[in-house]
Amino acid sequence: MEVAGAFVVLLLCFISFLIVAAVVRYAVDSSKTSKKLGDLISEVHYLRTEIKKQNNNKQDDKKHIIDEKV
Repeated sequence: MEVAGAFVVLLLCFISFLIVAAVVRYAVDSSKTSKKLGDLISEVHYLRTEIKKQNNNKQDDKKHIIDEKV
């Protein structure tokens, strides 16, 4: 009898955990946080590539200036 009661309690805890997990998952999906985060990541990636391009252009300009002076 005690084992059956413990099994029922464990089963109810497991079911309530699944329900809470489903509710949290739905709340996150409905807030569109993951889409906003994806947009933010792509924007940061784009900005990093632009900064690298600008730094490379500045280094190329400096090389040319040094070559012209010498």
